[in-house]
Amino acid sequence: MVRCGSCRRERVVKISYHLSDFKHLYYWCPFCRKNTYHEIVERIAP
Repeated sequence: MVRCGSCRRERVVKISYHLSDFKHLYYWCPFCRKNTYHEIVERIAP
């Protein structure tokens, strides 16, 4: 689960690499409709 740095909304993203290696992720936010930095909130195992 990630949290947008601009609008602070949280959402689940499906990514094929380990998020534990990162603090932030530069990713598309559908709410802001732009690429923003996202904070990694938690990892949800499949």
